[in-house]
Amino acid sequence: MSFKEYTQAQTFLLPPSLEEFVGADHLAQVINEVVNSLDLSELYARYSELGCSAYHPQLLLKVLFYGYATGERSSRKLAHRLRSDVASMYLAGMQTPDFRTINRFRKDHLGLVQGLFVQIVRLCQAMGMVRIGLLALDGTKVKANAALRQSLSKEDLAQGLAAVEEEIQRILTEATVTDAQEDAVEGAEQSGYEVPESLRDAQVRKERLVAAREQVTAAPRRQVNLTDPEAAIMYHHHRQPQPSYNGQIAVDAEQGIIVAAQVSTTAADQEAVPELVNQTTTNTGKHPQEVVADAGFASAENYLRLAEQQITGYIPDQKSISLQRGTAQHPEFKKPQFSYDATTDTYRCPQGKSLGYHSTHHNPQGIPIRRYRGRDCPGCARRHECTTGRYRRITRDPREAVVQQMRNRLDSAIGKHRMRLRQQVVEPIFGHLKQNWKYRDFLLRGKAKVTGEFLLMCIADNLKKMATWVLRVGMSSLPKLQPA
Repeated sequence: MSFKEYTQAQTFLLPPSLEEFVGADHLAQVINEVVNSLDLSELYARYSELGCSAYHPQLLLKVLFYGYATGERSSRKLAHRLRSDVASMYLAGMQTPDFRTINRFRKDHLGLVQGLFVQIVRLCQAMGMVRIGLLALDGTKVKANAALRQSLSKEDLAQGLAAVEEEIQRILTEATVTDAQEDAVEGAEQSGYEVPESLRDAQVRKERLVAAREQVTAAPRRQVNLTDPEAAIMYHHHRQPQPSYNGQIAVDAEQGIIVAAQVSTTAADQEAVPELVNQTTTNTGKHPQEVVADAGFASAENYLRLAEQQITGYIPDQKSISLQRGTAQHPEFKKPQFSYDATTDTYRCPQGKSLGYHSTHHNPQGIPIRRYRGRDCPGCARRHECTTGRYRRITRDPREAVVQQMRNRLDSAIGKHRMRLRQQVVEPIFGHLKQNWKYRDFLLRGKAKVTGEFLLMCIADNLKKMATWVLRVGMSSLPKLQPA
């Protein structure tokens, strides 16, 4: 049998360069060039010239970016890579900061991640990867670093506080009795300032419960989590409730680059539309021409906002958006089958009968809702297929015209194409982050830190797409950013 020569004792004639072990189109090379192109003056300003020298911020940033872009967030495992992974060793220049240094760097500078995210988006723009024509929106629930059992209601908090107060009183009573007994036997030699360990623990629990009570009282929530009070209970797949945050993104349709991202503490996505659109304009300097999203982002207010900004929207409404579709028993008599005549302010049913204006009421948002009632319903042969009452009633929201206009647009060929395109552009991103990289929960706590962590995930996804682009068009496509 003939084998190629194999020896592990082989030495190099000349000292090798780490760059030789990392291909020119490797992800590490792209991350290296990207970080070298970023303006890090704000990060450098946080360092002092006093004390011992610190690891270079570029080194730590490259290690973090490469870790997130390869599905690894653990600071311990990132530190281990610096001794075992050639690409990580190349990015770190063979230096080996420990996991505490990596973790502290991430924690201390999370507030700067937003600026780095924007710089990378603009770098993608300069490379021709971002056009800002069609913008696709999506959101996903990501579990907080907290357990469901730590989420308590107002009643639970009140009971917990009462129990802790009772425990504190019991500990103080026992401490007083014990002190008196010891003084009688050994004399009063102790200072009297010693605090029992059990009392300290009870006081800490009390402080957490009081803070949680203030949080649930100040915010319109039914529950608050003791571990992460800013997290909210949200339902995931299979209707499983978990303390979570809602990560929302805007993606440019050209190459799937995330151009805007935010974290919300509400499960609904409607409020994210204006914020993501405004972020996109700020981050890229361009205004989107079209916005496509799923029904979770739908509201009449968002339709009106997009129209005011001259943005063509493709957002299907959920079965009702402050608009009743009717209470018909038979599909033939659903509200869309009733035609409205603006000149007479009346509806006409499928049987040709008229429904006239009856009254007006205001919904919780103060929007006047007009009510219409059938005039000839009692004598109609098909009344029981149309309504469960004596008269068929229909309501009309003043925003209904813009909702109907959106429905008509979505029913068109271009509307159907845009909805199919959305599935290709934005939905795979969260699938990749959560399924392939296992980013299904956050490591940090509190909205500010969670936002920084989420932006790191978004940066990682953009870096992967940049590496794919460079593989196709060459490393020369990476331009240098001008310092701010």
